[in-house]
Amino acid sequence: MKINHLGLMLLVLLPLNPVRAMGMLSIDPVAEHVAVSNISADEKIAWELNEVLKPLADGSGSVVRPQVKAGMVKLLGSSPSRDTVRHLLEVAANVPGVREVRSEILIRPI
Repeated sequence: MKINHLGLMLLVLLPLNPVRAMGMLSIDPVAEHVAVSNISADEKIAWELNEVLKPLADGSGSVVRPQVKAGMVKLLGSSPSRDTVRHLLEVAANVPGVREVRSEILIRPI
């Protein structure tokens, strides 16, 4: 009797499918923590800045990109108003880990 290698592989993999379908496989929280902890403090700050600034920028017609080095933040981009820039700077200054915020956001006419 000749055994097909593909058939044998399918037999080996079949028991895993019901487990996956039932949602019993999960990501190891320790491995997930290790992956997150390998991110530098500046990368974490930049990620958080993107999370809080993007909705504000999108809603105001601004385009903002943060740069972070040693907790010092530089906001680059453009905005239609000074009030919006002030608000973006204020929000950025309140992100944990931010030591200083500088603006290089250009005010563009509407």
